[in-house]
Amino acid sequence: MSDSRKDRTVASGVRHDNSKPPRRMLIFVITIFLIACLLALAFMLITHPGEPDEKAPAPATEQVR
Repeated sequence: MSDSRKDRTVASGVRHDNSKPPRRMLIFVITIFLIACLLALAFMLITHPGEPDEKAPAPATEQVR
């Protein structure tokens, strides 16, 4: 095997001897995931999806004829 294949240098010029992703990238991905989970939780708690709106008019099928 040639020396160029043994030397794992990525496009940014940072040498990685193992196949693990850089620690900063892992922290970034986990942070984005946690922010998305918090936004989903806030949406569920604030908007109460599925509950009828009290101000909205009743559908035509439920109106008295």
